Amino acid sequence: MKYTIENEVLSVSAQTLGAELICVRAYGKERLWQNENGGWNGHAPVLFPVCGNCAMTVNGARYPLPPHGFASRKEFTLARKSSSELVFVLAADAKSRLLYPFEFEFTVTYSLQGDTLVIGYETYNPSNAVLPFSCGGHESFALEGPFSEYSIVFETKEHLLHRWHNERGLLTEKTYDFGERNEFALPEEFLSNGNTLIFSDLQSRRVTLCRNKRARAEINFFGFSNLLLWRPHGANMICIEPWLNLPDSVGADAIAFAEKAGVCNLPPRARQTFTRTIRYF
Repeated sequence: MKYTIENEVLSVSAQTLGAELICVRAYGKERLWQNENGGWNGHAPVLFPVCGNCAMTVNGARYPLPPHGFASRKEFTLARKSSSELVFVLAADAKSRLLYPFEFEFTVTYSLQGDTLVIGYETYNPSNAVLPFSCGGHESFALEGPFSEYSIVFETKEHLLHRWHNERGLLTEKTYDFGERNEFALPEEFLSNGNTLIFSDLQSRRVTLCRNKRARAEINFFGFSNLLLWRPHGANMICIEPWLNLPDSVGADAIAFAEKAGVCNLPPRARQTFTRTIRYF
């Protein structure tokens, strides 16, 4: 089911399936990808309890968790709705435990503050055992005009070292050095055929999507140090994705999930929230 909140600038719709954003209109224009070329029918999947191809190995047992986890395929419950806020909740069930053997409550909140969409991911551990988890965003940004006119401006100068992945989405030892910069022109040759640009351990917690140096969206990703960029082949859009964890490296799938970099280990009865904001221009 779809629910909508709006103010004088933004109109935002999200659905209970995956708690996914399906429409973001700012100043009267659609800002989420709407599958104009048939290349990808997603909009902004929620990634939980893993990002990317990350094996779920617990106490030596391997669980068949798919890439990006299962949240995007699950029906959430609408817990609360107001004129400016939507709150969706997902709890562990018999099916989720076959993929991820833990108890959890995962809450996705969307709220409006003027020209800014605030996105909150809260994980609660209702059990008496430690809960390992990760999460991440996958929001799309529809582009107007040629792809070549767009760039990403980082909050601070970054040494941008791209980490290559193979056809399974696993990290290889290969890297590509883009050098030090704070403005990064989107390279079409690196964002084709399903390839993803992967930048890890960033210092910036804010990036701005610009067209011809004019800001179109500003993304703040508090608590996230990895940023990925992806687009379906030929699509006039870009996904800007803050992740907690990275995909597994080739041959590293046997490592216990709780020991992987970027994975949070939540104590019993504790909560942890990660917040992102998107300001539209």
